[in-house]
Amino acid sequence: MRYRIDIEYDGSSYSGWQIQPNAHTIQQEIEKALSVILRQNISITGSGRTDAGVHARGQVAHFDVDSELDTNKLLHSLFGLLPRDIAVYNAHKVSDSFHSRFDAKDREYHYFFTNRPLPLMAHCTTIWWQELDLISMQKAAAYLIGDTDCTSFTPSDPEQPHLRCLIYDAEIIPSEGNHPNVFKIRANRFLRSVVRSIMGTLAEVGRGRMTVEEFENLIKNPDRRKAGPTAPARGLILNKVRY
Repeated sequence: MRYRIDIEYDGSSYSGWQIQPNAHTIQQEIEKALSVILRQNISITGSGRTDAGVHARGQVAHFDVDSELDTNKLLHSLFGLLPRDIAVYNAHKVSDSFHSRFDAKDREYHYFFTNRPLPLMAHCTTIWWQELDLISMQKAAAYLIGDTDCTSFTPSDPEQPHLRCLIYDAEIIPSEGNHPNVFKIRANRFLRSVVRSIMGTLAEVGRGRMTVEEFENLIKNPDRRKAGPTAPARGLILNKVRY
């Protein structure tokens, strides 16, 4: 029987989602807890990887088990065993054909940023101390929408058949009250470090170090060397996966 779980985590103390040798990861912690609760070795498959220090509100994973589960009891047991910076907040039975990665239609990331300290959100917000030109950043972000060549924003990867992403939404949402600004981006797929690289380049536009036209040219005439620095991991959140 196959079960889907929805997961939220603060990635600050972890080396990313995926299990890897000699590293502390989100997947490792959840598999360990499930294996204890269910008294069998459990392996989970996530909707995608998040890098070291990256967070999630809506990570999705699935796992297989021999017998039907009481999902309410499972959630309570997971709360007791998992570290406080990881939470499985939903669990339900799905078709045996469901696949958390391959069935995903799109994924949505948010990047939180501000120009002043926000102590209650310090762990998940990047500070650029100067006032950024959000209007210019929004104009630049609009050029990302469509079937976009992301060569300028991701390392070359011989394992990838191509570096294009179908981007459905890319926008800058200005802060309200004590909340940070948000860069929201939604696409059918994401490549390694691509959101953080886009964000770092948009920040260059906001600081006046790159024009909107130069940003547009990075998409029309891709050149990784001309992109801005990769933004810090702490501001990035996997917000939602849609099926």
